[in-house]
Amino acid sequence: MVRSANAEPSEVQLSPRKDFPIAERPGYLLHKAGLVLVEDVEKALGAVGMRIRYFFVLAALSGGPELSQQDLSRLLNLDPTTVVTVIDEMERNQHVERRRNPADRRRYNLILTDSGREALATADRIATEVESAFFGTLEEGEREALRGMLGRLLAGRWPASVCSD
Repeated sequence: MVRSANAEPSEVQLSPRKDFPIAERPGYLLHKAGLVLVEDVEKALGAVGMRIRYFFVLAALSGGPELSQQDLSRLLNLDPTTVVTVIDEMERNQHVERRRNPADRRRYNLILTDSGREALATADRIATEVESAFFGTLEEGEREALRGMLGRLLAGRWPASVCSD
């Protein structure tokens, strides 16, 4: 029996066969781990009526720089039309407001509202619980090492709008 993301702890945890070469590829393993984690977070967020991309947008907007819809599209690897749909929903929910960019009247900056910050706090608690369970088999030093390695792998691959000089 293969352990699924939602398997009970008492279930047997199997590893792929040694003659299964894709399971030896770090890129595939990273991709697979990401998919499993996203699935788990998505399911948990569904309990409060939220999707993970909505959470990602809330989290991205909570940072320092004011981001545009185009910035979010690049940052989150979402199609621009998907970003517009998410922002429209967030605006209806009064979690975000669009403000004209004073330097470029064709663009809007996206600003979290107080209600958006409350929604983010709830979603962040949920995502943190899921991530803690997912990474629970790793020791704290291993989690820190993983964060460091991922940071190095992603260095130079962030959109300019979220980078410092």
